Amino acid sequence: MKIFKHSTSRAARAGLGVLLALSLAGCRDFLSTQPQGQLTSASFFQTADQAVQATNATYSMLRDWSVHVFAWIGMTDIVSDDATKGSIPGDASFLGDLDNLSFDPGNIAFSTTWPGYYQGIYRANVAIQNIPSANMDATLKARLIGENKFLRAYFYFFLVRAYGGVPLITQPLLPSQYTQKRAPRDSVYAQIERDLNDAIAVLPLKSEYSAADVGRATKGAAQALLAKVELFEGKYQQALTNAQAVINSGQYALDPDYATIFTQAGENSPESVFEVGSVALEQGGGATQWAQVQGVRGIPNIGWGFNDPSPDLEASYEPGDPRLQATILYPWEMLPDGSGRIVYQNPNMTNNRYNQKAFTSPDTPLGSGNSGVDIRLIRYADVLLVGAEAAYRTGDQGTATSYLNQVRERARGGRTMTLGITPEMLSDSIAAEVGLPSVGSRVFIRYVNPSTDGYANGLRGMITEVDDNNTPPVRVDTMDVIQTVDGTAVTTPQDYFAAVETKSAGSTVVLGITRVMQAADGSVALQPMTVSVTAMKLLPDVTATGDALLTAILHERRHELAMEQHRWFDIIRQGRADSLMTAAGKSWNPRDTIFPIPSGEIELAGLSQNPGY
Repeated sequence: MKIFKHSTSRAARAGLGVLLALSLAGCRDFLSTQPQGQLTSASFFQTADQAVQATNATYSMLRDWSVHVFAWIGMTDIVSDDATKGSIPGDASFLGDLDNLSFDPGNIAFSTTWPGYYQGIYRANVAIQNIPSANMDATLKARLIGENKFLRAYFYFFLVRAYGGVPLITQPLLPSQYTQKRAPRDSVYAQIERDLNDAIAVLPLKSEYSAADVGRATKGAAQALLAKVELFEGKYQQALTNAQAVINSGQYALDPDYATIFTQAGENSPESVFEVGSVALEQGGGATQWAQVQGVRGIPNIGWGFNDPSPDLEASYEPGDPRLQATILYPWEMLPDGSGRIVYQNPNMTNNRYNQKAFTSPDTPLGSGNSGVDIRLIRYADVLLVGAEAAYRTGDQGTATSYLNQVRERARGGRTMTLGITPEMLSDSIAAEVGLPSVGSRVFIRYVNPSTDGYANGLRGMITEVDDNNTPPVRVDTMDVIQTVDGTAVTTPQDYFAAVETKSAGSTVVLGITRVMQAADGSVALQPMTVSVTAMKLLPDVTATGDALLTAILHERRHELAMEQHRWFDIIRQGRADSLMTAAGKSWNPRDTIFPIPSGEIELAGLSQNPGY
């Protein structure tokens, strides 16, 4: 959606009633149009251009702070076992309350998302009601209405999962109608299904859009969203049918390189089913702060450091899974922009890990708040996993296994073997700091198959310190640099992977290591050593059946989609949140399966509160 760069109002951040008290005159802001006298829907919706502008205004809510930024990551990732609040301990305590499941109806996250998503619904309602009267091509008219219905369904899908039954508003309301009761959850889901089926009937395939319209809602996006909606409703056969409509459409494919998906080169790729477009315009106005709030906090200073991948998530990956390195950005790792700059450990943060999928470059014009990072809302891999789970639950384990293993095959990245190691390229600056020779290997190990003491097979991770002035780096306590694999010299991770690929599962592989140990006075000792490691298959195809197959599918969802804001609603739907939260050390309460209605809405609109609050 690189083309939709309309200014976004922050009115939704105010504590408004359920209907936001938005009069028709509010269209002036939504349409980013200078009013000539008193602008109304009757005087605005005259031409095709105006209908497109109104639709673009609905899309622009996807970049808004109240929809896809601070509160949203709190209610999807931070609240789950995949992430911690991050940042420094006292910052944004309302996210800390989500992290430790101590939230209440007064939490800022709820008073942010509730009006934000309803503002998106309002814009869609205005467009859906008024576009039919515009003098324009009938096919374009139907498409724009379909796009707005898709977006309205998306907004309601978040609300119904977050809050349960909510006021169901499908047209702009008169002031006398501003007070609305909550509709039953089933009624909200039924409206979502109607909107998506209407959208499917009129939206073009992805390949049928012109280059200027790349990023708009497509037939495949509506089918994919409907499949996920039906999975949440337990309508497994319908979910499988719609997922397979996307899979069999020929419009989508898995990107061969997992890490590339989340870079600028991966935007609107064949794997993209629907994403929020963002662009770092020199003058601003086309970006979102989604990446900024999750960016590196410290050196380089490109973000606020929230929504950090949890140790629980890190430890849950299978040995050698390449997706781990593509998901978690660690201290002392080089930035994934090819600049050679490194992430320094921030001693003020409690969890020095960052969401690499939200990475934005320090060179972004106007700073990281003007980030041009797209938010991937629906990927083809997600559709395959929805199809896998739906197929399993309908008794088709063969199809379930096929879809699951397609995702795993891509994750392997063309490799078949692993030593359980996640190798990284050490920066020249760190190598010089610890006294490594100017030539030779720069492949270091952060960990190998973490065990109860944090390490396994004799290989240690890199431990660091900083001085009182937070000047890094001061000392690397212990770091292992790989020199050889069974005598074959390696200088880059690619050399290492190529050498490992020649091994067979179960064979013993001898690694030549230089162990770097730096004392407090800065002196460095380099200790040559060898370590024996057992080779194993990398992410082997799943052959399990029955309950073990379902477990594998759910396991795959976690690692394929980690830190992409799916986890919380997934584990609630799966009925596993209580056990998983308890295992993560959080105090679980049965009421936590649904968030409370914001206290301001209870007071202003007289809505009933969810049980337990």
